Amino acid sequence: MSGYTGVAAVIDAGLEDQIDITRMRKPSKELARLNHRNDILLLVNFAKSTESSLSFGRTVFSRCKRDVDKPLLQVDDGILIDWNEKEQHISGLLAHELGLELLKGSDLVEDPENDEGGRRVRGVIPGENLWVDGVVVGRATSSDVVLRQGPDGRLRADGVELKVTGVNRLGQFSPQRAHVRSGLTRRTKAVARAISSSKNGVFFIDHSAEEAIYRCREASLVVTVGDDTSKIAGSLLYRFNVPIVAITDGDEDGISSEELKTEGSVVVRVRAGTDDIVGREVRQKIFRDRNRIEGRMTPLDMAKEVMLIAGDRLEWHRVCG
Repeated sequence: MSGYTGVAAVIDAGLEDQIDITRMRKPSKELARLNHRNDILLLVNFAKSTESSLSFGRTVFSRCKRDVDKPLLQVDDGILIDWNEKEQHISGLLAHELGLELLKGSDLVEDPENDEGGRRVRGVIPGENLWVDGVVVGRATSSDVVLRQGPDGRLRADGVELKVTGVNRLGQFSPQRAHVRSGLTRRTKAVARAISSSKNGVFFIDHSAEEAIYRCREASLVVTVGDDTSKIAGSLLYRFNVPIVAITDGDEDGISSEELKTEGSVVVRVRAGTDDIVGREVRQKIFRDRNRIEGRMTPLDMAKEVMLIAGDRLEWHRVCG
């Protein structure tokens, strides 16, 4: 399991000793790796719609089909897709046993992502937030979304109300290589669990919550910048009993429904539109332009330093617990 919300789900289910959650790998890369020592490859997913299932499967299969010569089956919500149709009796048997509709890759109409130099994103519901490489870049205004690269190398889009701060944060953008998704981080509910991990070092995360679940799971403390980043990272790091100091300004996009933070975490609220600025100054002055410093520090002591840097931009702070 490599998806970061999937990692949280594995821990909540108590399966961390049975499912490998130690590495972040793209599904296509992992399938290519697993192909050499397995007889059947299963891509297990739970999409929000059949269109999303097909779009996800097409993308993964297109990127690994040259490296996969074993049966590749996608198990999804209500369907089983046999992408390369090798050993078809296997896909038929599995679909029957699981009570899923069997679809064959050769029967699926080719639906290329490329669209006049851009990338068409399938399965988007109007009103959903759109993520590109872990950054919320805007809200969909249509189900017909196409992402393009502008003359300056930055994101342009059809069918999306772009968020300027998100586009700027994303920076240089490649339609073909980017990881794109839409909607909430996690659609299912579960009782959250926390597991133990070694604690060493203080980490800094700026608007890239996905890093938290891999880079910071053994941190003693993590400083996060941004409302959504702090909310997602706080919930993910709760699973590893890692506290955070969250620098927020109230500009939340609402992409996470979880509100979890390890006891002792501190939320520092600054004036609207200044969390990026304060975060940048914290990284310069406390972290010396790095993403990690050695040693240990209590959340409250770190929060005090953050609040000193924030100065008159500080509105309030809250200790969680």
